[in-house]
Amino acid sequence: MWWLLSYLRTETPMTFEGKDHITTLEGQKVDVSRGPAAAFVAIKHLGTNGGGFFGANSAHPLENPNYLTNMTEMVTQMIIPFALVFALGFYLKKRKLSWTIFTVMTIGFLALTVPTIINETNGNPLITQMGADHHLGALEGKEIRFGSAASAYWSIATTVISTGSVNAMHDSMMPLSGMNQMLAMMINCFYGGCGVGILNYFIFIILAVFMSGLMVGRTPEFMGKKIEAKEMKIAMIVALFHPFLILVGTALTAYFPEFGAKTLNNPSFHGFSEMLYEFTSSSANNGSGFEGLGDNTPWWNISTGIILLFSRFIPIIGPIAIAGCLAQKKYIPESSGTLKTDTATFGFMTLAVILLIAALSFFPALTLGPIAEQLQYFSK
Repeated sequence: MWWLLSYLRTETPMTFEGKDHITTLEGQKVDVSRGPAAAFVAIKHLGTNGGGFFGANSAHPLENPNYLTNMTEMVTQMIIPFALVFALGFYLKKRKLSWTIFTVMTIGFLALTVPTIINETNGNPLITQMGADHHLGALEGKEIRFGSAASAYWSIATTVISTGSVNAMHDSMMPLSGMNQMLAMMINCFYGGCGVGILNYFIFIILAVFMSGLMVGRTPEFMGKKIEAKEMKIAMIVALFHPFLILVGTALTAYFPEFGAKTLNNPSFHGFSEMLYEFTSSSANNGSGFEGLGDNTPWWNISTGIILLFSRFIPIIGPIAIAGCLAQKKYIPESSGTLKTDTATFGFMTLAVILLIAALSFFPALTLGPIAEQLQYFSK
């Protein structure tokens, strides 16, 4: 019915493939897809789905025509994850805790966003040496109507929030920008999707509470319940399962040439980054990718599909199991010896635990990809 109404309303011939024949101002004839694009844009951002109506996603002018719509889409994909952090504090009647969590997430987000914007606005130093204007930034793979800064910001927003939508090609960005995009998905708890950030952050709170209690000689407690060995084991399994899926998938693909090397668009370090990004995006339920990778093969479809299933259910089952264990324990009223979890000190401790686990898990792999590629620029 929708297709029929669209056909009757259009003033240009419409094909049965859902495309209109358009004659441009230059006199060229092109086929333009049409359909419920606006509905898809709303769903992909508010639901953190990321799949746009057009293949170019929000780089397409019919999904994201100007700078105003670009800003609107960036705000909408972040607003629900923001709100859920404060909803947690509201329902627990611990608003100070929600502000602590939000502050840590914001610090992590800015630590990834600011360097990425600087990298993209400064541009490629090798191209600058050839006489290009570095003030324009790195424009390959970006829409001129958005520019380098807005594209860089979007790339971190979409990987931190797990939206997966793009307004520029991540594969064309500077190596360290690609690394920050991967780190956003590897950490996977700075805001996150609709509740995903809080779910993963809860695991890091459990780890931070236990480690802090051991360091200061206090009984590890959270929400009036003791954190003991059983909860710690579950938390560690969940925290390490995410890097396990990413690194094992990347290693297997790199080992077998028919799976990895033959599907790459770029050799050497950037080719490795393409594979690492693909599995990172799958494990974080993101959906974006380094689009130079030829990932429409049985290996990529099956392997990333398996990782997608495991990486979604284990992080849900683990926190529920921890909550079940804590629910069976006796409530301990807060006292002077209780380790407070809504202070700046504990927030800093949680951030340190997040960065420590991420660094130990992913730094060797990142060294083989984006870091090594960036070092090439200094050697030339």
